[in-house]
Amino acid sequence: MKSNMILIFVLLPIIALAENYRETRNLELPAAGLQELSVRCGPGKLTLQGIEGTGSIKVSAEIESEGTDKEAFQLLADKLIQLDLKREYNRAVLSGNVVIPPFSNIDARIHLRIQVPVHLNVRIIDGSGSIDIANIIGNLSIDDDSGAIKVENITGRIRIEDGSGDIEIQDIQGRLEIVDGSGEIVIQQVTGDVTISDASGGIEINDIGGNVTVSDGSGSIDIYRVKKNVFIRKPESGKLDIDGVQGKVTIRE
Repeated sequence: MKSNMILIFVLLPIIALAENYRETRNLELPAAGLQELSVRCGPGKLTLQGIEGTGSIKVSAEIESEGTDKEAFQLLADKLIQLDLKREYNRAVLSGNVVIPPFSNIDARIHLRIQVPVHLNVRIIDGSGSIDIANIIGNLSIDDDSGAIKVENITGRIRIEDGSGDIEIQDIQGRLEIVDGSGEIVIQQVTGDVTISDASGGIEINDIGGNVTVSDGSGSIDIYRVKKNVFIRKPESGKLDIDGVQGKVTIRE
């Protein structure tokens, strides 16, 4: 009996530490006169969607913490959360991050769900976590450390600089530039030029209205249905498959 009681008391702190706590905060900013939304965020998912007819930027931020008891989470939420949406001249600035104390076992993140007017440029600097962007008439810039990126239905220039994680792009009215460390890249239906500099990972490109330029370290490359020219710096390893190019195809070592 005594040994059973000891086992119970040993397990209780472990069970308490395994609890998850969540809190949702909502932010809103009038969008009249704004030309750009700048987002700087840390760990967590980011979803951004353009909404036709809306007159404001709306943010739903879910703060999530694992491995902390209720008191530790409240301290985290009150003292360590950086969450702010403000106006700086013609630009809106959204900050969402968790400052983790040194030598702490706290695991916390902020998941951001953002709605914006469709006619707005968007600039994102992200630490980690997936990014999902849709329905924007404006330029889009993403600087991401890690996590999957999905972008669709954008009218404007797109530039993505990514450390790691898969990238999926489709239905773009404009040109596209990607600088990527690792991960699969799939691109479909882009009206403008596509430029990719990739260290590793497979690349698939379909239905492009402009020129395609690819510089790749390793991984397969599949390119189909390009209306203009294709230039490829051939990778050290990986298969190369090209079909349906209406312009000139140039391949260099």
